[in-house]
Amino acid sequence: MSEALAILSQSVSRVVADAAAWLCAIRTGPNRHVTGLVCEGNLIITCDQALPPLELYSIALPNGMLVGARAGGRDAGANLAVLALETAWAVPNPKIAETLVGGLAIVVGAAPDASPTVRLTVVHRLLRTADGPAAVLDLSSDRIDAGALVFDADGRLIGLASEGTNGEALAIPSAAIERMLTSGKADAAIRPAIAFTSPPAHRSVALGRRAWLGVALQPITVPDALAARAGQSSGRMVVSVTKGGPAETAGLRVGDVLLALNGTSASGPHALRAFLTPEKIGSTIEIKLLRDGNTLTAHLAVAGQPG
Repeated sequence: MSEALAILSQSVSRVVADAAAWLCAIRTGPNRHVTGLVCEGNLIITCDQALPPLELYSIALPNGMLVGARAGGRDAGANLAVLALETAWAVPNPKIAETLVGGLAIVVGAAPDASPTVRLTVVHRLLRTADGPAAVLDLSSDRIDAGALVFDADGRLIGLASEGTNGEALAIPSAAIERMLTSGKADAAIRPAIAFTSPPAHRSVALGRRAWLGVALQPITVPDALAARAGQSSGRMVVSVTKGGPAETAGLRVGDVLLALNGTSASGPHALRAFLTPEKIGSTIEIKLLRDGNTLTAHLAVAGQPG
């Protein structure tokens, strides 16, 4: 190995080792988890689109300890969600990177026990957003670890990995993370004193609470024998129902397959996030389900996301 490659290898290893203090694994179901960024003030921030709405989450911290966290604010537009740890975890916020096209990008995710995983790539291009430029990464969409921390070669935070609206690997800008944490999206009683450097020049108007169904869902392929009856080949299976939530009130059960909301298919990667806008809160929608091999419709009163 040449000296230059040895130096690069050591630099990447150092960034990953430092990043471990900010990593956590958010348990979302059996053998499923999402990576999160632990911030000052005992807050966690992750991708909204990857996080099912639950009342309480089990979190694996960097030291392997399992603790609880309650739901905080969510911003579907920015694709960010905040959780509040029930156990203190002291950590300073990372420094912010100035994102450059062609710059090295080190994507650090969390394994189920919160130990780090890593992918090495570059910033392919920049995408304009309300919070400044977002880095589009030179990764295929099937290699995206939602919520993974994206750093530059100096260990400064570029953002959180997510899937963009066109299926590209995207880093949600650090500026959006800072805005989320310092706005009313985070519980005012637990909001941290942010120490991010390079405060963003761009601010966007805070959105209202996200609309909420009170279920956790996972993508599923509809069996061939039922696809014609369902009218589509995929949907979202209900894996948990929040007690007292809109879905339970409407009679949804674990094992139901959600097919459509007001005639809009629920099967696309961003369909639910696009549908559940703040304007839907308080409205009654028609949902189409597949249950025990039969299709049925029900009506559900949409509520606001708790927290």
